[in-house]
Amino acid sequence: MMLKDELAAARAAIDAVDRRIAVLLARRFRLTGPLRLLKKKPTDHARERAVLFHAAAAAGGRYGPAARAVFREIIRQSKRLQARR
Repeated sequence: MMLKDELAAARAAIDAVDRRIAVLLARRFRLTGPLRLLKKKPTDHARERAVLFHAAAAAGGRYGPAARAVFREIIRQSKRLQARR
């Protein structure tokens, strides 16, 4: 029974982090929406490289590559949302 309790507690902690991530993602998407009107071109490769670098550095060590991959998708979704506005 103790393993089930530990598993449930770990999943509850993950669920709480997931909710925080979702709220922050929604905030980020709202902030990036109006940028479409301010940018000369839809893609700023230097900015994207900087965002990916900082995400990987913030995650650190073995989690850096995973953070970079997640942020690559966040950038992709941000551009998709900007195009729809």
